[in-house]
Amino acid sequence: MDSTSSACLLVASIFAPIHGGSANVYASLCRLSPPGTIAVLAAGRYYDRHEEIAGWQAHDRQCGYPVHRLDLLRPPMLPAPRNKLVSAWRFLTIDIPLRLRVLRTALQLIRQYNVRVICLGELISSAWLGEACRKLTGCRVVYYIHGEEVTTQFDAGSFGNRRLQNLRRADAIIAVSRFTQRTLIDDLGLPAERVHLIENAVDTSRFSPGSDDTEFRKRWGLLGKRLVVGVGRLVPRKGFDRTISGWRDVVAKHPDAHLVIVGDGPQRQELAQAVEAAGLSANVTLTGPLSDADLVAAYRSADLFTMPNRTMPDGDTEGFGLVFLEANACGRAVVGGRAGGAVEAVRDGETGLLVDGDDVEAISAAIIRLLSDDDLRRRLEQGGLAHAQANNWVSRAAEFQSLCRGLTANRESVRR
Repeated sequence: MDSTSSACLLVASIFAPIHGGSANVYASLCRLSPPGTIAVLAAGRYYDRHEEIAGWQAHDRQCGYPVHRLDLLRPPMLPAPRNKLVSAWRFLTIDIPLRLRVLRTALQLIRQYNVRVICLGELISSAWLGEACRKLTGCRVVYYIHGEEVTTQFDAGSFGNRRLQNLRRADAIIAVSRFTQRTLIDDLGLPAERVHLIENAVDTSRFSPGSDDTEFRKRWGLLGKRLVVGVGRLVPRKGFDRTISGWRDVVAKHPDAHLVIVGDGPQRQELAQAVEAAGLSANVTLTGPLSDADLVAAYRSADLFTMPNRTMPDGDTEGFGLVFLEANACGRAVVGGRAGGAVEAVRDGETGLLVDGDDVEAISAAIIRLLSDDDLRRRLEQGGLAHAQANNWVSRAAEFQSLCRGLTANRESVRR
């Protein structure tokens, strides 16, 4: 990237090599955008776990686009303050110094790469940065909205209540699904012309059909098992707790069935305890995060994929569910929840089965059905593969770049 080009600065705390929907979205956009059109400001540590993101140095050397890291882009997650004095002290000693570092770095990158558009991957924690950069440099501000950040309800007085105000000031808002687009326009009343649909897609060069991986199976003690794989952040809305609750029924019908849950998150200990309490330690494996190669190996070694997502009481829901397309791209049928944007990611009866993510019996019944009916499973595998191949990131990256160029052109025409 040279100083004569016009670029977009993408700001995201959740970025590769972290696995997960939003991280995959941003990395795919960057990897498939033309050279010189995008730079990244990302974090080197998890804000909620106070740990370094494993492998970020190697990723940044090899990814092919410029990535700049600070330890954190948002304040670390800490225990609730005991009183307002503690809260004020944290703001003065943690939040303000961190914001100054982030702003100083962002302004340096805006000058270095001739940035005209700043795209923010976290609405709630990064809106202040967009507003500051707009005032100081005149750049356009874009929010990338996945779903849960606008559907989740926050307690009165929470910083989350400023979401609507920030969204109204945006030059453009990207919605990853029609569900998210409808939420932004119909529920929040945002102007339709500023909400742009760029549906999530899959990197078909990375996720593709392949042979069952014997080495992966050996490493996890899974030889001779029929694997049902789930991938995602370990939070309640993903439905892994409900899957575990019904796993005894699956094993009763298919004694060789083994549930493999890939990912990490705040619910991990709870899920591990549920597995042990149910006496399912020999039938369920929680792998934690996996390398890129092992993630693909998990998909390819599976008989099918499951993530029976649900909408939580506070409105937290799945904005799309990119993992469904990843599994489809590896030639696997999927079981998803009939909630949020997953109803767009999974075509019921064509690429997988949709169930009520709160209904344990429905979840286990769908898994049993696919394990029992080879013809149905193969038909869904074929439909899923075709669906994934028709929705790859090449076209989505082009849509993103077209939006950025349009915003820049509009600004230049206003100047003239």
